[in-house]
Amino acid sequence: MDRRPVTEIGVSALIAVICTVFYIQALKLPPGTFEPLGSGPVPKYTAAVIILCCFIVMARAALALVRGPGLLVTLRREFGGGPATGAVVMLGFSITYIGLLHLQVASFGVITFGFLTLLIWAMESFRSRVLLPALVTAAIASFGAEYLFTNVFVVDLPT
Repeated sequence: MDRRPVTEIGVSALIAVICTVFYIQALKLPPGTFEPLGSGPVPKYTAAVIILCCFIVMARAALALVRGPGLLVTLRREFGGGPATGAVVMLGFSITYIGLLHLQVASFGVITFGFLTLLIWAMESFRSRVLLPALVTAAIASFGAEYLFTNVFVVDLPT
């Protein structure tokens, strides 16, 4: 696997900051009707677990940087490559996904299904043989998450 320690540290730090904001905002939510689950505790615990995972990734990446060939060499390897088209496409998909959820044009499961399908397919360069596995994976993940959050954890999803 191609390691990119500087990118791992940057992305993990960004995700940790975002999750910290979510955690602080989740403290304002009322407790759930089915304690310890519900609309209050689930976002707090989810954010806390993600923050912990981010710190683990950052520690491993920092260790790889220390053991690696040096910061300048690593920076050249990570950022001296080709165009950032894939990153721009994924950013566009993500912004569209968030916008559609905010506008509540369809259910969480349907919007997430479309987003995951396109994201997985785009990550595989839109190869036709990847479309069916992308559809199956997206269906299981999106509708499974919708069922889990609405029926098990009793969390209100956007839509």
